[in-house]
Amino acid sequence: MKIDKLGNELLNIIYPKRCPICMNIIPINEEERICDSCVEELPYVTEPRCKKCSKPLDNEMEDYCYDCTKNEHSYTRGWALWLYSGEIKKALRRFKYNNNKNYGKIFSKEVVTLYKREISEAFIDLIIPVPLHINKERKRGYNQADIIGKNIGKFLNIPYSSNCVIRTINTKAQKNLSDKERSNNMKKVFKVVKPNQIKDKRVLICDDIYTTGNTIDSLSKELLRNGAKEVFFITLAIGKGF
Repeated sequence: MKIDKLGNELLNIIYPKRCPICMNIIPINEEERICDSCVEELPYVTEPRCKKCSKPLDNEMEDYCYDCTKNEHSYTRGWALWLYSGEIKKALRRFKYNNNKNYGKIFSKEVVTLYKREISEAFIDLIIPVPLHINKERKRGYNQADIIGKNIGKFLNIPYSSNCVIRTINTKAQKNLSDKERSNNMKKVFKVVKPNQIKDKRVLICDDIYTTGNTIDSLSKELLRNGAKEVFFITLAIGKGF
């Protein structure tokens, strides 16, 4: 036991735990987490926010963002942890592309801290990730949405599945496309391959970022077509509504 403890202490010295946002070192006797300074400064999504997609709004008299007023979404409700800006953008990029898979547990814990009640009140039966195309997942080595969803499921004791839906088309990156191109880019992208897993279930989709909602909508429609009772989503970050 003493040898194991010494080994862990040496590892913490050589590879110290760092805040995933500011990269400052976390004290050796504390768990890996977002540091107190960053928690104080981060753009957590608060009211007023859209009652459909959770985008923060400038006008507290409005119930829905422009996008949700203009477009009908297939999902019931969504929630997001942070506004997609500043240091959050940088941290999510490191999580997504730099093999910082350990960020997933830290971020998922934040999600559960903020939205445990909402998820509980939605009576979620199953959690799934937004799937990556197999070629993209092999190249990257992991699916960040899978890490998020798996951890949320563990924290809340909700069943989780990463294999009931697949991505059939290796789509272009959404960030480089216009709104119309994004919508077209996501048509017929997902396929439910294990419908019995989702039949009559309230499903929670997990992803890292919500922008226009085309990805979530496309997946939600496929789930509902194949017997899901209701679909919700949760993301780490979301763009601003107006």
